[in-house]
Formats: sequence, structure tokens, C-alpha cells
Amino acid sequence: FPGASTQNTDIPIVALMDFTGFMLCEAGNSANLGKAVSAMLVTEFSGRDGIQVVERQDLNALLQEQRLALSGRVDESSAVEIGKLLGAQYMFYGQVASIADNLRIDIRAVDVETSEVVSVMKKMDATSELLSVIVWVADEFSGALSLPAPSERPDVEPIPVRATIEFSRGVDFEDRGEGEQAIQHYQAALEVHPGHRDAQRALDRLREGGA
Repeated sequence: FPGASTQNTDIPIVALMDFTGFMLCEAGNSANLGKAVSAMLVTEFSGRDGIQVVERQDLNALLQEQRLALSGRVDESSAVEIGKLLGAQYMFYGQVASIADNLRIDIRAVDVETSEVVSVMKKMDATSELLSVIVWVADEFSGALSLPAPSERPDVEPIPVRATIEFSRGVDFEDRGEGEQAIQHYQAALEVHPGHRDAQRALDRLREGGA
């Protein structure tokens, strides 16, 4: 990704594919939870020392530039291929699902150079505990690479399911280039959960970009 060649090569570069998956709620509402989890992990890694993370916008731009249409589930080989194009050392891929308030994740991290899966992260929890699951995934990966623990940790508090739905929809609209709709959903997420750091980060980014 831009600037990768000039950065400290001793610090591993990580990129996260959008996870496949969905979120189905009691009222029949659905949302693309996989994109939301990917975006939240980017935020979590970007706040940690000893690691560099590729922003989703850079990854999506590369996919469009290379005309790489990813249909269906991303597997290890496609993750490795994209990782090489990005100049990343590690790629994340996997699946997430939430039905009602039951969350299930199955995420893997693969070494781009060796194609070896270095970390497998499977967990079930309440969907409202999504942020604590995100932090756990980052901790598991950091432990596998013997990276230092973060000096500061976010206040891990439950995120209402409605806020996660709104955030997920915001990410989806932003990926389609529909900034105004994305802003509306990010704002709605913050109305439900004012401490939603990922929705605030996305809002700040879109407003700075003049969306």
C-alpha cells in the first residue's frame, strides 16, 4: 500500500480482508457484520505499537485497481495473493455471524511469505460483547507473534446490537461511495452508543474528506 516501502520493515504490516458473514436480528433486520468487524479490527490494531495496519480504503482501492472481484468466501490462497500485492506480512480472513445476540467468529491470520496459518481465532459470545471480542482477537494475534501488549487499552464496554447494525450499514454505504448515507448510519450508531469509537473515527474521516 502507499508508502509501505519507506516504512520500518521490522514492524509487521497486517491487512484484513472483509470477513464473510451476516447479522440477523429478531425483527428480521440484517446487516453486513463481516465488514464491520474488519473495520473495528483495523481501529484496534492502528492503536497498538509494534504493528502497522493497512486501512480498508487502501485495500479496497487496490482490489478495484487490480480488478480483483472476490465472490464468496476468501480462502488462504486468495488472501496470500492479495497480501503480496499489498506488501503485507500477514493477512486476516474468515467468517463472522450473529443471530439475535449470539456472536460467532472464525478468523485466521496467514503468513504471506510462507502461506502458514500463524493464528486461528475462534470464539462465541454475546453480540453486545463485540468490542471485547475484537480486543481478544488482537491480543491472540499479538501473542502469536510475541508482540508487546498495548500500553493503553480501550474502555471495553458492551455495544448495543442496534448500534452495531447501524455501524455495519455505515461501512457498507461507505464502501459503495455513498458518503452521505454512511454518515447518517454512523451518526445513528453514535446516538445509540455515544462511545462507539469506530463510528466516530469513520465520521471524522468522512468529514475530513468532504464526503
